Amino acid sequence: MRKNFHVTIGTIGGIAASLGALLAQPGLAYADEPSAAENPFAAVLTAEVEQRKEVTWDVYLSGYAYHDRDTYSRNQLRKMNENTWGGGFGRTRRTERGNDESFYVLGIKDSNERPQWMAGYAYQWIFPMMRDKAELGVGVTGLLIRRHDWFEGRPFPALLPMASIGGRNTQLIATYVPRLSVRKAKGNIVLLMFRMSL
Repeated sequence: MRKNFHVTIGTIGGIAASLGALLAQPGLAYADEPSAAENPFAAVLTAEVEQRKEVTWDVYLSGYAYHDRDTYSRNQLRKMNENTWGGGFGRTRRTERGNDESFYVLGIKDSNERPQWMAGYAYQWIFPMMRDKAELGVGVTGLLIRRHDWFEGRPFPALLPMASIGGRNTQLIATYVPRLSVRKAKGNIVLLMFRMSL
């Protein structure tokens, strides 16, 4: 009886020592666990983080509108406000093709120093420059505009060309408003603003 007891203890001790040596070997203790590359949950989390990086909140700051000197008389230009202070916010997404699409809401001081409201969508084709340190964007924006002297103050749609230059998170944006009337001096305006991504 005592001999069998010693044999059993020795057997258990040998098994424990063998298991300890086996678990101590790298690559064998967790051989059945999937690696990070094979883990579907890790892949989903990585994709979600990358997607968040491609979508940003934006802050817009407006400050200047250039009125074409051949469209407006000197008397009109003296009365016009070209310091179009204002701002807004929006969101921008960098697409799979490397272009930008944005939604935005803006409020600025118009040429008559009255409030002008805008809300719209913009799409820009992005061209990297200087080894990806800078970007040039060319695109179009569709928006609703509300100002007191057009269409009796009712919102109206517009489709305008736009361009931008800067880095990934800060751009100078220019939007061109073409001449809207041959008889009246309206349009031929370039609106400049900054967009900063948070």
